[in-house]
Amino acid sequence: MFSKPIFKQSIKTNWKLWAIITIVASVILSGFIIGYDAEGYASIAAAAKGTAFSSLLSSMDSLLGNLENFYKLIGLILGIVYVVFTANTLVVSEVDSGSMAYTLSTPIKRSSVIFTKSLYLILSVILMYVIVSLAGLGASQLKYNNVTGYPITEDIEKASETLDKSEGYLSEHLYLIKDNEQAMRDAAEARDMDLDAYSIYLGEVIKDHSYEEAAKIITDERRDIYEDDDDMEDDDIEITTEELIKNPAMILASNDALKAGASVQGISVNEYRQFLADEITALKAEKNEENKGKSQPTVMITKANRELLLQAVIDSSAKALNMNSAQVKDNLTLIKDPTALEASMKATDLNKKQIITMANHTMVSSARSVDAALEFDTETYFWLSLGLLILILAISSVSFFASTLFNRSGLALAIGGGIPFAFFLLTMVQQLMDDAPVILEYLTITTLFDTDAILASGEFGWGLVALGTIAFVLYAASNVIFTKKDLPL
Repeated sequence: MFSKPIFKQSIKTNWKLWAIITIVASVILSGFIIGYDAEGYASIAAAAKGTAFSSLLSSMDSLLGNLENFYKLIGLILGIVYVVFTANTLVVSEVDSGSMAYTLSTPIKRSSVIFTKSLYLILSVILMYVIVSLAGLGASQLKYNNVTGYPITEDIEKASETLDKSEGYLSEHLYLIKDNEQAMRDAAEARDMDLDAYSIYLGEVIKDHSYEEAAKIITDERRDIYEDDDDMEDDDIEITTEELIKNPAMILASNDALKAGASVQGISVNEYRQFLADEITALKAEKNEENKGKSQPTVMITKANRELLLQAVIDSSAKALNMNSAQVKDNLTLIKDPTALEASMKATDLNKKQIITMANHTMVSSARSVDAALEFDTETYFWLSLGLLILILAISSVSFFASTLFNRSGLALAIGGGIPFAFFLLTMVQQLMDDAPVILEYLTITTLFDTDAILASGEFGWGLVALGTIAFVLYAASNVIFTKKDLPL
């Protein structure tokens, strides 16, 4: 069935377009990753809320979420351009020009010709998106070190210069920053925090990293225990960082988990065991306080009124310091200025400790949000990449089917190109409109590639199976039609 001469001829005819699309897609995806600004894009997304672009920008609060626009729009249109023109060149263009007559006059069977050409299109699309995906992985690893390790943020970059350590090494040994006063000052400045807030932030990050490493160890141990238990699912066996944050006592039952957590903290196992005991005590006290409904001596700061109180503190601080509110909001350490504190206490009835605690909480929360935005989930990235690949293969089958169905390039291009571009336009309308008509979902196969579900770890598998089925059926039909049809030779 496979014809080596036909395959070589297909490569020779189409390699330039393939190379151009592959390079452009790789550069754009890498640009999306390298140019990602977690704080900046979050501000843009917030500013666009309520506008026609809100749905397009709402996902920019994370690196992978930001890539959704590449997978839904740019990566899609580039793939469509390639498969439409390549499918047309492979079959109907040769029929229309008469060169197919020469090909079929050779001993090569017609079934071998069409099978080889369809195989070329499929393999070229697969190779294209494998390269594009690897380019994205490489860009993210080089820029943030977040594929194989913890993300490298501005404080780590600055502290690495002070401590003369590599950024990758320091991201896994953050306690080295905590143990060096100058590194702490430089790192805090890089994250727009004072030492007080940055110390809280760094302590939380180190603690979470220790829990994450411990979670991996405990999960591996549980896999060994339940290896032969068919009733236990992977989700039941896996222990997550979040579970350990809520119940750190689980770590105490594993010596290896204790060692892993202690190593991240840069302390001995006994010291780490005491650290966990203190955490457990603090969690119990916090839970008891919540159950009792214990109130503050002045104004109770809750999630509901924190934002309003913070804005009031910012406004009063800005007025006291003869600045505008935007300047104070961008540098919350100004709230701790004695003059600003005095004005804020009068304006909100909060005491000094509450205001400082709220400022610290806001700065730490903002920094943690940036860290979370830079995290790279390789499984999610894999499904995004595979989903786009399967979608392009399904669209390529539409173009290839049209190329084998018709004998004129113009008609084949109109159908084989018009339908995919219509799919793309409908996708754009859905992305730009918050209240797009539901019927649009049923007019395009692109909705079967559900990026929202992939990013949210929801159900998306059946959509990809449907796309794969479309590709298989149309490619099979194309081979049958071309083999049996009458050609104007």
